[in-house]
Amino acid sequence: MKWTSLLGSSVIALCSAATFADDLTVASLGKLTLSYTQVKAVQQLPASPVPAFVTAEVGNTFYVTVPETIQQRHWLVAEGATVTAGQPLVLLQGAGIHHFYMQFDAAQEAFTLAQSRYEHNRKLHANGTIGAEVWSQISMQYHDAKLTFEHMHHFMELLEEAPEQQGSLLKAPMAGVLRYGDASQPLADGGLLLGIVPEQDIRLQVSLPLSIAADTSAIDTGSCQLAVVRRDNVAKAGFVDAWSATVAPACHLTLGQQLQVTPLRQLQALQLPKRSVYSWGTASQVLRHQGDKLLPTNITILAVDGDNYLVQAQPELQNSEVLSDSVAAAKGVLLGLGGE
Repeated sequence: MKWTSLLGSSVIALCSAATFADDLTVASLGKLTLSYTQVKAVQQLPASPVPAFVTAEVGNTFYVTVPETIQQRHWLVAEGATVTAGQPLVLLQGAGIHHFYMQFDAAQEAFTLAQSRYEHNRKLHANGTIGAEVWSQISMQYHDAKLTFEHMHHFMELLEEAPEQQGSLLKAPMAGVLRYGDASQPLADGGLLLGIVPEQDIRLQVSLPLSIAADTSAIDTGSCQLAVVRRDNVAKAGFVDAWSATVAPACHLTLGQQLQVTPLRQLQALQLPKRSVYSWGTASQVLRHQGDKLLPTNITILAVDGDNYLVQAQPELQNSEVLSDSVAAAKGVLLGLGGE
């Protein structure tokens, strides 16, 4: 019983010594080369790269359709170019252009007549001279004529006659990035001519794994970092779609471009060199420099970042520096093996 008790005490003592190391004095390390690295605070943790593409959210593009079939269109601006409001974009040619001007004149005349009739009969309806059925027909004809005219008028405001080129120039309704419609076939009535994406609505769309979606705060493209501003609440095969803040010109990205990006997870951690870390029993430690002492300090490693570890933040390590040279030799001194 006595030997068992002594053996148990010895094991406990050895375990305690392996877990709790004594402080070192800088002088006890003799002629060892000592250098220190400042511990840095880290707010982001890179995750594995994921695919992304440069796009605009559905509904943010301004589309222009044509009210008449267009046989020919000659683009004056390259697709994807940034345009200003009122800038000529495309030369429209063919019989459809002439027909449109004729239809516009007819629509304007029909609206003028319908409006005059509407105003005249509104007074008669108010004093009961005409019945509700007649007034309903007059009112419907007026609103139909108004909608037709205004639809054509909005398109007409974008046109500028180009007599020498036998056609009309269509101008940009707003500033943004130009997207062509399908230019391979004649453009039928109601067809999509072009779209303009406001520059502030150009963003990165990225599919984030569910495991990191909630705490991903930004996306690193390699040339810039963009904050994540919106996430879907619906998972698709283990991924969640998210959108970044506006893509700045400094990012050098092109609308429609596909690329690999690095999600940056929000994290409160500290960064220190791998070479500063040594094992002590079942724990990982660093030697924190304080005055003429080196204090063994347990750490919890969260992730690897190149030649550094990201470790759990703890008050004693913040704004401190740790030994980053001769660490193995210092550990030997802690174990009682002597120094150089």
